Amino acid sequence: MEFKDKVAVVTGATSGIGETTARMLLKKGARVLGLGRNREKGRELEKIAGFSFYAVDFRDSTQIESACGQILSEHPRIDILVNSAGIATEGTVESLGLSEWEESFQVNVTGTFLMCKHLIPAMRRNGYGRIVNIASTAGTVGAPTLHVYSSTKGAVIQLSKSMAATYAKENILVNCVCPGGTLTPMLLNMDRQDADAFAQLFPIKRLAQPEEVANVILFLASDEASFMVGGTVLVDGGFTCV
Repeated sequence: MEFKDKVAVVTGATSGIGETTARMLLKKGARVLGLGRNREKGRELEKIAGFSFYAVDFRDSTQIESACGQILSEHPRIDILVNSAGIATEGTVESLGLSEWEESFQVNVTGTFLMCKHLIPAMRRNGYGRIVNIASTAGTVGAPTLHVYSSTKGAVIQLSKSMAATYAKENILVNCVCPGGTLTPMLLNMDRQDADAFAQLFPIKRLAQPEEVANVILFLASDEASFMVGGTVLVDGGFTCV
């Protein structure tokens, strides 16, 4: 897969799957515009040729909209959008506060909605677009104590399907990736014993490396996936097959 002359926007680009995806796109020749909260990591990534950083806190819609405006003024052509920014808040409907519920939907769902809303017109003008939204296996099966996270990821899956049905005729192809447990900073904060026990729930008996998920994202963002439309691709080591 080659991405020479392609411009890719990646959210959540300063950590985890988003950062890994951004780095891999750069190696494949893309121009990458990365959005994230970690300014220090963003400046570090800007040392890589072809990477531009936009500091955005996805809890704030005005920051998202401002960043999109800046991106489009500097890069009128957008070929690829990877929506990877997200948070995972633990809790049940009883234990979660309303502010936690709203924050999760703001980052995980509204953030994806706004990025698509503002960048799809640029894709339409160029007659080409690839959008990959990152959901989770938690959006496809019941995840105990992850009530709001599961709800947001289910919403991202359905949003992706609806968008795919709308925009495919304009050569803007939308797909969704659902990772299982992946060794990102979000998961590495888990106690080692708990992480080992979690890994045993997967038929493959281990957790994913971020590169293993990013490989699938890159495929869906490439021209090799030219007949993939509205797919919900599970990258979960067999977690949802048992």
